[in-house]
Amino acid sequence: MSLPIVLISGWGMPATVLEPLARELDGDGRACVVQLPGLVSEPGSRYDWQELLNYLDLHLLETPVVLVGWSLGGTLAALYASQNPDKVAGLVTLGTNPCFVRNDDWQQAMLPATFASFYAGMEEDPQATIQQFSMLCSMGNSNQKTLMRELGALTGDVDLEPAILSGMLKLLGESNVRSQFADLRCPVIHCFGRQDALVPADVAERIEQDFPAHAVNVFNGGHTFFLDNETGITRQVAELVACLCSRG
Repeated sequence: MSLPIVLISGWGMPATVLEPLARELDGDGRACVVQLPGLVSEPGSRYDWQELLNYLDLHLLETPVVLVGWSLGGTLAALYASQNPDKVAGLVTLGTNPCFVRNDDWQQAMLPATFASFYAGMEEDPQATIQQFSMLCSMGNSNQKTLMRELGALTGDVDLEPAILSGMLKLLGESNVRSQFADLRCPVIHCFGRQDALVPADVAERIEQDFPAHAVNVFNGGHTFFLDNETGITRQVAELVACLCSRG
């Protein structure tokens, strides 16, 4: 039985970033990408987690579904799967840390001072900060220079909504979805980039320790390791997703 696949983009990045992976998954036309708010002109909405969950629910035209979430998209996918176990047949997270910012109980994360500096940059100069984010996303990939230009061009063409992006960045900084990870009942695969500049690779070992029922994979590459076509990672991730779909 084939299952629909819904990919969820990360913070500050258009849906087109996930299209290469979607194409690998789209053998029967059942893969689509959901773009998170903040990159298109819309009314001055302020999003909390529940509103984002409702937003995602509106995009799931058929269930059960396999969710593939990148970074913040993976956090949202995990929250959705924990609350809607009947609608999610499998979950794949890409570069998703259950706690994005380090705290006393979770050291495998971004330093609070680093996050605070990035958040301040978003408040002061959103366009420059998004471009900096594009650079950080490309770091660690074998095709880093090409990818940095491509991501910069993609983010340069979008209509930023700074207030929405800042609000969602705040949600990410405060995120702690370890209890939701523990609640997941569907098959789960977490994928990480060994050279990720935003999510420390040692989070993979911590997740293996704390959530032994979840599968964990670490690939060469950065925060967008799944775009490192020179190493064939896109195909490998697609095969992991296909494995989940086959269980349906």
